[in-house]
Amino acid sequence: MFTTVSWRMTGWLLIGTTGAFSLLFLTAPEIDLWVSALFFDETDRFLHARNPAFAVIRKTFMYGLMALALLIIVLLIRSLSIGKRRAISLNVWGFMVASIMVGPLGLVNGILKSYWGRARPADVEYFGGDKTFTPPMIITDQCETNCSFVSGEGSAIATALIVLAIVLWANMTAMWRAISLYVVLPMSLFGIALRVITGRHFLSDTIFGALYCALIIWFFYRLFKMSDHLNDLTWTSFKKDMLKA
Repeated sequence: MFTTVSWRMTGWLLIGTTGAFSLLFLTAPEIDLWVSALFFDETDRFLHARNPAFAVIRKTFMYGLMALALLIIVLLIRSLSIGKRRAISLNVWGFMVASIMVGPLGLVNGILKSYWGRARPADVEYFGGDKTFTPPMIITDQCETNCSFVSGEGSAIATALIVLAIVLWANMTAMWRAISLYVVLPMSLFGIALRVITGRHFLSDTIFGALYCALIIWFFYRLFKMSDHLNDLTWTSFKKDMLKA
């Protein structure tokens, strides 16, 4: 999927994009308020936060992502138990587990959401709360735990999309690629956007969550030498590993 040159170019592109968005939101932090205001009403506040259909969609993503993470960990353990007889390289499962553990779980939920201190949209004064609005790149004290910067669910969805695309895309049929592009991708983007629509996160929270996790995935792609294993995960090889005693 990546040559050494394109891997480096991808890294510079991610770093440049992260830097550009950082500069944008530092110089014009009101973008966050403007976008969130599109879904806010003086009377009903963030009305969509009480939408039962949106609540079901959110829980579907939450439980689906948790199930996916647990499944990948189980498959890593299974691959370790098979040893050298495995058909799918251990690098594939290691890459996926590392990307999930270090990105959404470690950096996002373990560090940023716990210590950055940015208040959520529904809690800031601009939308009727009692907290001060702060730009995304500035550490503050407006929230004690499970804060707004960055979006945990948005980061998890983005990580799942990127990681699964890397390990599955090479062996997908034209039909499954079409389903991925025109069904899975739009639904996933909507799942990320829901965090903004319901007043739980600012736009920048979702953007930076995805970018930070993409950078972590980019690093692990090289560490686990994934360019040599893009064709490993086929249904045939998967069945072989699952059926081995």
